[in-house]
This record gives sequence, structure tokens and C-alpha cells, in this order.
Amino acid sequence: MLKILAVDDDLYILELYKALFLGEGFLVETAEDTLGALVKYHEFKPDLMILDVDMPAGGGQKVFERLRNVFESRIPVIFSTGLPESVAHLAKSASVAILKKPVMNEKLLSEVKRLLGIG
Repeated sequence: MLKILAVDDDLYILELYKALFLGEGFLVETAEDTLGALVKYHEFKPDLMILDVDMPAGGGQKVFERLRNVFESRIPVIFSTGLPESVAHLAKSASVAILKKPVMNEKLLSEVKRLLGIG
């Protein structure tokens, strides 16, 4: 089973993500902040991450930079943000998608499947 790690400081959004992806047959873990995201990354070893950009302790961009530069991970990442232009420079990679909040379930699921190369 493919694994998704969703990171957002909004617990309601995390519950929505969890319900959506569990219903589609994915394994799902969540984290509420930057530190939690990095800990869960090591424990859960996800196939894809969904990162909120604006979170305490550095946000999704800090997690992304740590994954790429320190852990040398090329895990696909979806940034979920109200300000997509703030991370537009990261979209140069084929393994990065940026979605504007509020994100529609169909669009999110479509991007997840595209980045994971599935149906």
C-alpha cells in the first residue's frame, strides 16, 4: 500500500485528508508541525508528502528544504497554500505540485496519483 504523510497545523484539514486517502486505499499519517513532519518522515517512510506552507517552526518549505538538502530525499511533495506564489520557485521539479487552498478533493487526489504514477 502506498503511504501519504499529510502535514498541516489545522487539525480539521488533516482529518479531511485522512478520510479522503484512507477511502482511496492509501495508508495515511499526519503531523501538525515541522518537527513532527520530520519525525514522522523517518518513522513512516511515506511515498508522498502533503505540506502546508504556513505552519509554526518554519512551515512546509523548511520541511521540503530539509528533505532535499539534509536527507537527500526526492519524495514527491504537494504544497497546499493560500499563497501559491510564495513557493512557486519550488515547482521547477517534476516531483513537486502546488495547490491553492481551499483544495478540492478531486484535484488533490488527481495530483497525488500523477506524482505517484498511478491510475
